[in-house]
Amino acid sequence: MQLTKIFILLIFSCLSHLSFSQDFLNGDFENNSAKGDLINLSNDECNKKLQDVHSFGSYGDVDIIRSSAYGGSGAQNGTWYLGLTGGGTDIVALTLTAPLVSGKIYSISYYDRKTSGYVVSPIQIGVSLTNNNTGTIIHTASELAVLNVWTKRTFTFTAPNNGQYITIQMQSGGIQDWVNVDNFVFINTKCKSSIKLFASAYTIEQGNSVTLAASGASDYMWNNDATLSTFTSSTVIAKPLANTIYTVSSNQKDCGVLTATVAINVKVPIVQKQKDTVIVDKIVEKKETPLKKHHKKLFNSHRINGRKFIVQESLAVSNNAIKIMVWDKNRTDGDEVSLYLNGELIMEKITVTKTKKEIIIDLIPGKNIIVMHALNLGLIPPNTAAISINDGSKRDKLITLVSTLKKSGALEVFYDPLVYNK
Repeated sequence: MQLTKIFILLIFSCLSHLSFSQDFLNGDFENNSAKGDLINLSNDECNKKLQDVHSFGSYGDVDIIRSSAYGGSGAQNGTWYLGLTGGGTDIVALTLTAPLVSGKIYSISYYDRKTSGYVVSPIQIGVSLTNNNTGTIIHTASELAVLNVWTKRTFTFTAPNNGQYITIQMQSGGIQDWVNVDNFVFINTKCKSSIKLFASAYTIEQGNSVTLAASGASDYMWNNDATLSTFTSSTVIAKPLANTIYTVSSNQKDCGVLTATVAINVKVPIVQKQKDTVIVDKIVEKKETPLKKHHKKLFNSHRINGRKFIVQESLAVSNNAIKIMVWDKNRTDGDEVSLYLNGELIMEKITVTKTKKEIIIDLIPGKNIIVMHALNLGLIPPNTAAISINDGSKRDKLITLVSTLKKSGALEVFYDPLVYNK
């Protein structure tokens, strides 16, 4: 019976340990073998005295102190505290009970104190996978340590990795600067794990609206989308023109930023296709000399209308007169473009839709450049358009050009009358 009780107690003890929240193994520095104040310890000497605290600063000058000779009083908690010099000359890594969970939100508090006659700089804290590396900086104090007064500092961070070490140093200075630190602990916060986001409908007809409602947090901020009625309420009205993902966030005190998203699908009504053909007169050919000079400049600079263009497709045609058709063969999202042939505007401000726009143009012998200049990015960047080329053959040549507001997509068309007109 006695053995059974012991066994149950052991199991309970193990479960209690496993369920215990994140903590430092020696965050108040009480676990050490010092007998009195130890000043200016090398890294090796410090590491022999302190348990679960590893010193690895560039100079190695850590102090393990218990007396009230520095700062007007003793430790903030318990008996012992540390003194650190600045600028990375002293850095210590505190071992945690378990690795952090990457992406999880944590809060830590600690105390610092300035001592008379010494300069301090902000305390800087990092998360590291090893005990001899500063790791990723997660906190830089916004205030300096106060003279002869232990001051509590608290900060919240999202774990950048699964590090098991919290590193501590002064951000700047050198061995002539000095600060006291003590009592590093994790704070058990009651942060909301997520925002709940609901929609009155998840699929709507184009032109209709939908109500989006967020709960579980406060001080909501929605993504800056023109289809929303407001950006700062828990409930908003959305009227998307196409499939849209909406995001809401909440900056929770001591908990970081929480976010949630919802996707709204928009059904576009099927309408009867109508012939919407725009025929543009053939471009009047320039005189030969200016045209060659213009082409040379165009091909060398690769710029049209002040914007760089990139040749994305090349093809050869068998006729100098070709028919071009422009349309959107994917999702219509309001893309607007202009077309240029060899630097000259041939179609201005076309809204790319399912209806094909048609133009007949004359090519010059040799290389011709057709540039699609994006006037916007539509609802779904980048700007894309399908372009078909017909030179009188039975089969159209289909090309897709992609343009942004920084670079234009271009099509290179070769026409050689000596080859095709034999």
